[in-house]
Amino acid sequence: MDGHAIEPPVAATRTRPRLGDFFRASLLLGVVGFGGGLSVLANIHTLAVTKRRWMTEREYTNTITVAQMLPGGAAANAMAYTGLRFGGLKGAFLGYVGFVAPGWIAVMALAFLYVHFGATPDVATLLGGFNAAVVGVIGAITLKMARSAVGRLWQMGVAAGALLFSVLGDAPPGEVALLAIGVGLAVDLGTKRARLLAMERRRTRERREAPVVLPEEGATLGTQKPEPPTQMNVASWTVFAVMMGIALHAPGVDAELVRIAFSFFRTGLGAYGGGFAIVPHLKQVVEREHWITERQFADAVAIGKLTPGPVLLLATFIGYLRHGWLGAVVATIGIFAAPFALVATAGTWLDRIRSRRPVRAALRGLTPAVVGLMAAAVISLGDTINGEGEIAIAIAVGLTLSRFEINPAVMLALGGAARFAFRFAGL
Repeated sequence: MDGHAIEPPVAATRTRPRLGDFFRASLLLGVVGFGGGLSVLANIHTLAVTKRRWMTEREYTNTITVAQMLPGGAAANAMAYTGLRFGGLKGAFLGYVGFVAPGWIAVMALAFLYVHFGATPDVATLLGGFNAAVVGVIGAITLKMARSAVGRLWQMGVAAGALLFSVLGDAPPGEVALLAIGVGLAVDLGTKRARLLAMERRRTRERREAPVVLPEEGATLGTQKPEPPTQMNVASWTVFAVMMGIALHAPGVDAELVRIAFSFFRTGLGAYGGGFAIVPHLKQVVEREHWITERQFADAVAIGKLTPGPVLLLATFIGYLRHGWLGAVVATIGIFAAPFALVATAGTWLDRIRSRRPVRAALRGLTPAVVGLMAAAVISLGDTINGEGEIAIAIAVGLTLSRFEINPAVMLALGGAARFAFRFAGL
C-alpha cells in the first residue's frame, strides 16, 4: 500500500518526514494530548507546521477539516490523515496507533487500579468529583457548539430531534447523524436550490437545459464528479472487515467478545463531536447487556477524559471491567476501527469535495445533531451525580469553561479536589 502514498504538493517551507520520525512524533502528541479538542489540535499545529515544517498552513487546515468531518477523535483522525499523505496506509496506521497508544496504556493502568481499589471511599469520592466535572465539561462544549453552529430555526429542530431520538428513542448516533445529514441536504436542495432554479427558469425559459450558476459559489453545476475512494482502499477495508469477522467467529471465541466487538464498532461509526455524542447510546447498550453499572459507566467517561488521547478510550475501560485485558483490546479495536477505516479510505476523497455545496449542506445538518447528542450526554451522565456538592461542581465547571479557555483535564482534577473538600466539610 505504501506505493499508493498520496504525494503532498511541493512547498519550499515543508519537509517530508520519515515514518519513524512521524511515529515518534505521534507518540509524543499522544503523551501530551490531555483535554482534547482545540488544545490537542494546537499541539499538532505547533509540531507539524511550526517546528518540523511537515505541512503548510493550508495543508494543516485541510487536514483538520477532513478530520472533523469523520467520526472519531479529530486529533487521532488528523494524525492518521497526515500519515496517509506521507506514507500511505502504513503511515496512517502509525500515526493513528502512535497517538492513541499512550492514552490506551494509561487507561489500562487505571482500569487495573480501579478493579482492585475502586471500591474504597477515597477513590469513590475522587471519581465522584471527576464525574461531576465531566458533566460540566460536556455542557460547556455543547453550549459553545450551539452558539456557533445552531443559528437557524431548522437547525434548532435538528438539535432538538437528535436529543429526543437519543434520550427517548434509544437511537444509535450513527443513525441520528445520517438523518441529520439528510435533513441538511433536503433543506438546501429542496428550498434554496429549487428557488434558484425557479428564478432561472423565469428569466430564461428558452434555455431550460443550460447550467445554473449558484450565487454562493460562483460556479456552474457541471457533470464532473469527484474521484471516489480508490479500489485499493475499499478493498483494504473489505479485507479488514472479513478478517475481523472470521477471527471473531473462530472456534473457541467467547460470544460476549463478539457482542463487545460489534457493539463498539457500531458505536464508533457515530462517534462525532469528539466522542461525547456516543455517550447516551453506549450507556444504554452497556446497561442493556449488563456489562457494567451506571456508576461504573460514568467513571469510564471521566477516565476517558482525564487521560491523554481520545475520549473514545472509555471503551478500553469498559472492556477491561467486563472481560479483562482481552475485552479491553477487543473493545478498543472495535470502537477505533470504523473511524480509522473511514480516514484511510475516504479521507483523500473528502479533501477533494469538502468545499462542494452538498457537502457543506450535509455538515450544516450534522453539526446541530451533534449538539443534540451531546446535550443528551449531559442528561445521561447527570443522572449519576449524587448530592448538592457534585451538582455545584458540575455547574461551576460548566460556567468556568463557558467563559474561560482552560484545559478540561485541569478542571477534572479541580473537580476531584473539590469533592474531597466537600467530603471533609461534611457536604
